[in-house]
Amino acid sequence: MKRRGAKEEAAAVVKVLTESAVSLSHTDPAMARAQAALARKVKLRFNVRLEPHLRSFTCRGCKGLLVPGVNARVRLGHGKPTMIRVTCLDCGHLNRKVVGET
Repeated sequence: MKRRGAKEEAAAVVKVLTESAVSLSHTDPAMARAQAALARKVKLRFNVRLEPHLRSFTCRGCKGLLVPGVNARVRLGHGKPTMIRVTCLDCGHLNRKVVGET
C-alpha cells in the first residue's frame, strides 16, 4: 500500500515536471533540459509511464526533451501510410508516427 502511494505521487511529479519543461523550453532551455532529466530519473525509479500526449515530448534517440520549433523539426511525409516525421536537432534521431492509412 505504501509503494502504491509513492508511485502515484511520482506519476504526478513526472507529469508536472514534463509540462513545466515543455513550457519553459522557449525561454530557458537549460532549465527545461534539467527538469526533463529529473522527470526521467523519477520515471525510471518508480516505473511510471507518461500519458500519451506527454510521451511525444521525449526523443527516442537521446532520451532528452523534444519540443517542436525549439529543438525539433516536424515534417509531414509523403506516400501511402502518411507519417509525421519529427527530427531531434540535438542527436539527429528521426521519430516517426503513422497518421493515416489512406
